[in-house]
Amino acid sequence: MPAIAVVSREVFPFGGGGIGVHVTSLAEILASEAEVTIFTSSHHRESYERLIAAGDPRIPTSASFRFIDEPDPLNIGSYYNYMHAWSARTCDALRKAYRGTRGPDLVEFPDYLSEGLVTVQARDSLDPAFRNTLVCVRTHTSAEMCSVLNGVLRDDFETRSVFASERYALERADRLIWPGGDVLRTYERFYERSLARPVRIANGFLPEVRAAGTSQLPSDGPLRFIYFGRLERRKGVQNLLRAVTAMHPQDWELTVVGDDTDTAPLGVSMKMQLEAMAGGDPRISFLGGVSRQELPRLIAEHHLAVLPSLWECWPNTALETLAAGRPLVATPTGGFVEIVQSGESGWLTEDCSGGALTQRLYDLFHARGEVDALIESGRPRRQLAKLVEPDRVREGYLRLLGERARGPQRRRESPPLVSVVLTYFQLEEYVEDAIRSVFAQTHRPVELILVNDGSMREADLVLADLAARYPLVVITQPNSGLGAARNFGISQACGELIVPLDADNILEPEFIARGVELLDAHEEYAYVTSWSRYIDSDGTPHEPPSEGYQPLGNRSEIVHGDNVAGDATAVIRRRVFDLGHWYSQDMTSYEDWLFYRELHSAGIYGAVIPERLFRYRVRPGSMIREIGLQHQGRLADEMRARIRERQVTWESKNA
Repeated sequence: MPAIAVVSREVFPFGGGGIGVHVTSLAEILASEAEVTIFTSSHHRESYERLIAAGDPRIPTSASFRFIDEPDPLNIGSYYNYMHAWSARTCDALRKAYRGTRGPDLVEFPDYLSEGLVTVQARDSLDPAFRNTLVCVRTHTSAEMCSVLNGVLRDDFETRSVFASERYALERADRLIWPGGDVLRTYERFYERSLARPVRIANGFLPEVRAAGTSQLPSDGPLRFIYFGRLERRKGVQNLLRAVTAMHPQDWELTVVGDDTDTAPLGVSMKMQLEAMAGGDPRISFLGGVSRQELPRLIAEHHLAVLPSLWECWPNTALETLAAGRPLVATPTGGFVEIVQSGESGWLTEDCSGGALTQRLYDLFHARGEVDALIESGRPRRQLAKLVEPDRVREGYLRLLGERARGPQRRRESPPLVSVVLTYFQLEEYVEDAIRSVFAQTHRPVELILVNDGSMREADLVLADLAARYPLVVITQPNSGLGAARNFGISQACGELIVPLDADNILEPEFIARGVELLDAHEEYAYVTSWSRYIDSDGTPHEPPSEGYQPLGNRSEIVHGDNVAGDATAVIRRRVFDLGHWYSQDMTSYEDWLFYRELHSAGIYGAVIPERLFRYRVRPGSMIREIGLQHQGRLADEMRARIRERQVTWESKNA
């Protein structure tokens, strides 16, 4: 049977909303056709063991569970944010779970917070563990979309790095799974760039209670509305209160169910604002959060659910309403466009405004018989059956499995020459380790050009000895700085591909081969780098979680705020330099960061292999410590000036 992995920190019944319900339901739906494994947080382990021991039917016994230890939130080390560290752990967990096999045939991640970032990077960089794996991301609503709709878009680096991670996964996954309605079009409008190849498959949904009984509400009583879900700005709850308090008919009641959030203006309690808007109206009651088991009964005590979201992907609240046999009023956004069919499952408003909601609710007072008839007909439940038919979901995934990934074939008849440009200045203690690592590469052919940047001490005579013992070329220039030394070496290189290397760093044997393979497979990439492993001066590796550098690549604009692009150690196409993109000779540090920023500005991007394929020596007297970190603000200003300088033609064309 094929192997399917579903990764999510949210899993029902341990908590979470629609994502968790989808994960559990999907495991049950696919169990007859695949070996399904749910990878989730170790925070759920105790609850899982307790519910399994009690024989709780909500646990999908047809699937196996693997629990991943969460990072320490107070010490995520050198990762960019908590979810970056978590995504690295999920990728490691997948590698370990399928070690010795061809890997899972398919793995699915939610888009929210980019749990799949590192696995998408691994698949994109031809990681052998995922050569035959189709890595999919499912739309649930990204954290960036949530932030926009909740009215606060923070500009700190950590937040922007989360959003950049989501964008990367949405674009570079093998498939983007979306459920229906206007969801895909909304993502295309929001992100304004290419997304992964889209595949439409409905979310999994297996309600605990398929029949909540028919309405016992008298037809001549008040029209009873219910809202349930988090009290968030993006859920449109403010518009709901504006709508009901503006209605002239008096014969109605509204029940508001959901946990509070701080998404009201100025970050205050949304519940407090809604209660103030209600003004003590006895027809409006606030219940707070309730358990999922209580919801079917509570929904059935009302005529309608009102879900006025500013946007929704494929809302579980709507499906739960239909499962309880009740219609709903909703806004014309996202999944609602398909879920809500007039005369079958409810009514859409004209737009997302409070005024449009008022008008729709007002109209229902004059069509009260239509509401009662729709409830009695059972059509809401029949509409649900069409939307979430398990066989259709199963068939969709089986089709996906038929498209599963295959490892790329090498396009070349003979491998390309790679030129390693090794820059040297007073590093006699370490340079031979770097040289040995170059000639230990599994890729051939390789040429090594060692650039001596004006280091003329007696200790530097070691270079002559090394040139006699290794097939390398030593060239010397007056001391001009690291950028000038790299440029000089590149100008003398014969290779189609260039690898800059500092004399105190060490390549792992597969570094060049993996980079060449990836560049052969992806013509759009200009360079390939990897994660690194930090070592002390004596070669001792650093301990997790600060064991190395985990770049994201230069695709995102956050490269202008921090060097997320990668180390200078990379396999770079020679044509990048032929196009005029060289290392700055003026920068006293961060010349590699400036190089990657300029490539980004030119629309030239690279890739990152999320494996530690070279060792970066952290020395007390290194350039980054002596100059870079101490003058970071000044160097950032210099980089901005140089980027702007390159954007302007300064010479007169008429002189």
